[in-house]
Amino acid sequence: MEKSYRIGYIDENGQTVKQFVRNLRPYGIEVVGYEFTKGMTPEALMDQVYSSDIDLLMIDYKLAESNIVGFDGDQIEHLIYTTRPQFPHIIFTSDTQQAENHVEDWKIIFDKADVLFTDDDKEKTERFINMLTRSIDQYRNLVDSKKHRLVELLAKGHEAGLNAAEKSEVLSLQDELNNLDSTKVIEVPKQLVSIENLDNLEKNRKEAEEFLQSLIDKAK
Repeated sequence: MEKSYRIGYIDENGQTVKQFVRNLRPYGIEVVGYEFTKGMTPEALMDQVYSSDIDLLMIDYKLAESNIVGFDGDQIEHLIYTTRPQFPHIIFTSDTQQAENHVEDWKIIFDKADVLFTDDDKEKTERFINMLTRSIDQYRNLVDSKKHRLVELLAKGHEAGLNAAEKSEVLSLQDELNNLDSTKVIEVPKQLVSIENLDNLEKNRKEAEEFLQSLIDKAK
């Protein structure tokens, strides 16, 4: 099955968002924009982002110049690092030097002039598309590998029990998944991953099996 990608684009200029919607659609990438309201906070904007189920976030650096909001893209980037530290995201700007003074990770800064969607430079466009999809695939693989390993360990716990090292790994995987995204509920019910209850997975079989199935479904 061909992969599909869903990318969020934070830009107060709706026409620019529509341009990216049109230009990325042929590459199997769906672009979604967000609603800006006068005086909204970065947190209110991020609430829209968190509920949009995206694979990567593109952020326009100069958001405040429209006088709709009082913050720029670096504040959005800070919130992303705080809540989803490894989630793929990039910043667009027409002034890279200014952005570099405020953005910690320079690797995510892209000059708008370098992102072309013209027949004159298809190679540059394709490099940009490959960068987006590779970033998404790497993040998906990171999350999926942890979820699949967690499924394996919990399934083993039902059938044969876990040794000390495996119990420790379950707890570590839980923490790692939580740290990847602090905006979502925990991946594993607490009553299944406490030290005591890892010894009693058999007693919690019904609830654990329901959880395992939901985790497998999410990992697909």
